[in-house]
Amino acid sequence: MEKSDLGKYQPSCLLAHGLVNKLSIIVGYCDLLKDHAPDDSVCQKQLHAIREVAKEMATELNQHQCAIDAATREVVSKSLQSISVSTQSTT
Repeated sequence: MEKSDLGKYQPSCLLAHGLVNKLSIIVGYCDLLKDHAPDDSVCQKQLHAIREVAKEMATELNQHQCAIDAATREVVSKSLQSISVSTQSTT
């Protein structure tokens, strides 16, 4: 994203955006801890399970956010078309 676009970016669902960020931190910590756990240990398996659940949750939240974004764009587009038709019919 270019610097000029940063001010324009607004995720449609700030809650989902914040949760995805936090889940990414969990995944990162699991990766770091995995490097220090003994191979084939219960700890390794638990870290893998936590990491996979966090990744799945982040993916689901992103998919829902994308659906919200698409629906929002559709509503805005229809509203703009309606406004355009209204202003053309009054002139």
